[in-house]
Amino acid sequence: LIAVRGRIRQEDGFRWFARITPTRFEQHSIRTETDAFAGFVTNVATRHNLDLSRTIFLGYSNGANLLSSLMLQHPGLVERAALLRPMPVLDDVPATDLSSVRVLIVTTFGGPGFLRRALQAGASGFVVKDTPARQLAEAVRRVHSGLRVVDPALAADSLAGGESPLTARETEVLI
Repeated sequence: LIAVRGRIRQEDGFRWFARITPTRFEQHSIRTETDAFAGFVTNVATRHNLDLSRTIFLGYSNGANLLSSLMLQHPGLVERAALLRPMPVLDDVPATDLSSVRVLIVTTFGGPGFLRRALQAGASGFVVKDTPARQLAEAVRRVHSGLRVVDPALAADSLAGGESPLTARETEVLI
C-alpha cells in the first residue's frame, strides 16, 4: 500500500492540481503534476519490482481526478482503478482507448446522464456512494474479474430518460 498526496498547497491543504473554481482546474498544473506522478509510479514499480498489471489504484475526490488524468495522459500505466467521487478536470480530453482498463466509479451523482457519460468513457462499473457495503464489495469483485457492474436503478432510469438535455461541457462540470 502506497499513499501519496498532491504537491500544490492551496486553501487549507495540498491538492494534485491548482483549482481555479470548484469545477475548473489550471490545465498546465494538471499536465505537469500528472506527468510527475506517472514518473513516480514507474520509478516505484521498478525499484520495488511491482507488477502494475496487478496493482489497483484507489483515488478519492482530488486523487480520483489525478487517476483519471493519469489514465488519459499515460495509457497503459493504470489497468485497474476505483475512483471515488471523480470529476472531469481536463478541458481537452485526449483520444485514449480505455477499453482494457477496469475502472469502478463510486459517485455522489447518480443521474442517468452521469451513468451514460461514465460508460462512454470506458468505466467498467458505476455505483452511487450510498450502495450498501455488501453490494459495493461485490461490485469491486465483479469489476476486478472483468465484468461490468451498473447500479440497476440507474440503468433503468437511464433507459427511460433518453438523452441528457445538458451540453457536453455542462455534463463534464457536473460529473
